[in-house]
Amino acid sequence: MLPLALLYAHEEHQIDGRTRFQKLIFLMQMEGNLENLTPTDTYRFEPYDYGPFSSRLYDDLDAHIERGLIDDSKEKLDEEDDIVKYKYQLKPEGRDFVGEKISDGDIERIVQEAERIVREYGDIRLPDLIDIVYSKYPDYAENSVLR
Repeated sequence: MLPLALLYAHEEHQIDGRTRFQKLIFLMQMEGNLENLTPTDTYRFEPYDYGPFSSRLYDDLDAHIERGLIDDSKEKLDEEDDIVKYKYQLKPEGRDFVGEKISDGDIERIVQEAERIVREYGDIRLPDLIDIVYSKYPDYAENSVLR
């Protein structure tokens, strides 16, 4: 539910980039008031190339795409190195799904935390966002290719 809530909270219902998505969900878990969530509702992050990473988050995004709740698109950034930027956008069906779930108190709180994370970190350039995560949570920077 966290990825859907994050997209729902974003004004354009869109997040550009997998790395940004990972960092925002990580910050939402670390700084949000989400302690009542079950382990299946949260992600286990590990130190990776660009800081905290959860492969299960990708799996959940793919599942939401298959269910028709999220649309993803790819933008080629570099033809030679085959570098692609993913964009994730909540489809109308996804907005309706989250809107229906908001009546549940836990989901409403998740969306409120997502809105707070988007307000605080949503417009920060990705390199700066990564720096913030590294400075607040240095253990997750230990395998970074940027350090």
